Amino acid sequence: MREFNKKRYLLAFLITCAIFFLGFFLGFFMDLNRINYFQTINEENKMNLRSLQLQYELVKSNNINNQCQGFRFMFNRFITELENNRERLEIYTKQAKVKPEEFDMLKREYFLSQINFWHVSKNLKEACPENSDFVTIIYFYSDKTKCPRCQDQAQVLDYYKLKLKENLLIFALDEEFEDKEPSISLLKQAYDVQAYPTLIINGGELKYEAVIDKEQMQKVLCNLYRTNATRSLICQ
Repeated sequence: MREFNKKRYLLAFLITCAIFFLGFFLGFFMDLNRINYFQTINEENKMNLRSLQLQYELVKSNNINNQCQGFRFMFNRFITELENNRERLEIYTKQAKVKPEEFDMLKREYFLSQINFWHVSKNLKEACPENSDFVTIIYFYSDKTKCPRCQDQAQVLDYYKLKLKENLLIFALDEEFEDKEPSISLLKQAYDVQAYPTLIINGGELKYEAVIDKEQMQKVLCNLYRTNATRSLICQ
């Protein structure tokens, strides 16, 4: 009887170990596939940025006329791809089991892409003002301990992003990554960011260091848009 129990316990132990290692290796390969996927995406982002920078130089050179509409079209397309990648990266980072540090590196590259696209958006407004009725917001946020209301601010921004689409460009930067990415620290210094959430609107034209609710945000945005077509999306 004891011999039978020993065999049963041994079998149960082996099955448990097999399940554990199977789960471990499955998680490892899933993380690896996700990392490879985002490495490819990051390379595409870099290529997109180079393309936009070249388009900006061509438009600014006056050698190519009437290209602002095409420049804006490609910019909108790349920004949409960047936003979609952010959502995927956030989901994958939360699900990462084996190689979270690899996802931190990917997240750093994503923040760099955001900062680069924000810089390109300034170039677009400079080169093509008639095709640039959009508002940019750099959104500095932190974790729940430092910023218990950052999630509330994010929901307001998401609400207006859904309404305004390519007319509202939001670049969200996690202050916890400033030690890993110096560009975040430089932007914080440039705009004297001391609290979270902080919103830097249109390159510093406006700055808010507290949560802005939907009604306040509507008033802020309505005062910034020029065209009736854009204003009609949210302004009464």
